Amino acid sequence: MEEHDQRDGEPTDDALGAIPIAARVHLSHTVVQALADRHGVDLLHLKGPAVLPGLREPGRHSSDVDVLVRPSHLPALVTALESIGWEQRTTFATGSVFAHAANWWHDDWGWVDVHLHWPGVTVEAERAYDIFARDLVQHPIAHRPCPVPGVAAQRLILVLHSARSGGTTDVQHAWEAAGPDEQAAVRALAVELGAEVALAAGIGELEQHRDDPTYLLWRHFVHGGTRIDEWRARWAAARGVKAKSHLLTAAMRVNQDHLRMELGRPPTKEEIRAKQRERLHKLRNEVRSRVRARVGQP
Repeated sequence: MEEHDQRDGEPTDDALGAIPIAARVHLSHTVVQALADRHGVDLLHLKGPAVLPGLREPGRHSSDVDVLVRPSHLPALVTALESIGWEQRTTFATGSVFAHAANWWHDDWGWVDVHLHWPGVTVEAERAYDIFARDLVQHPIAHRPCPVPGVAAQRLILVLHSARSGGTTDVQHAWEAAGPDEQAAVRALAVELGAEVALAAGIGELEQHRDDPTYLLWRHFVHGGTRIDEWRARWAAARGVKAKSHLLTAAMRVNQDHLRMELGRPPTKEEIRAKQRERLHKLRNEVRSRVRARVGQP
């Protein structure tokens, strides 16, 4: 979830005992790290209070905890989270275009976004974790040392996140303020992780990759567009028959996890059907608008 956002249906500070969200997030990081230590889970803390000094705009806060877990340790982390009351709200398949993260909610500790990989990185997830963890730093969050990626990895993570979010001030602090040697280190890391196209999208060099299958997808993230534009871009980026088949299935059904977060409760069958009708209505309108534009009708 983005900084400063609040998911629909999420309790306010008052509902959580008047604990400011920023303070709750700091404490939640330490709780997750304590669970990881107890259960032998390798993970890295990302974004929010995990960002090293000088890499982001002062005063920015996150409203959730983001962690990157070693993929083979995911079952142990899930067991640990759910043992003290975290409840899974989205699956990896429904969490995003990249199927990279799933969300857990706790009535006291709030949201935890568990990442198996980082959007834009294309190498195998276990290898990617090892690369991100190679130069990890023990960074204090709420007075507890928490492992976070090193400086170059954090710069890359912030720029990739900015590209997927349509641009943030993170690029100014994590990339533009970096020196030539620091930028070179980020570029080298992007090559190692197969993240060159995503990095280019974040720093304004995407047009150099027009022939890449993911070009349209990153262009959509950076510049926006219609739902038809999005699905066209996702189709171009999907590799193989299996991936394209999954994409067609996803296009036809309502994302019930997201609908639940919008409503703040599990949706009824009628609400799911209503959302499906709404999707079809928007699709028809988009198609009609495109047809009219092509034939020159008002």
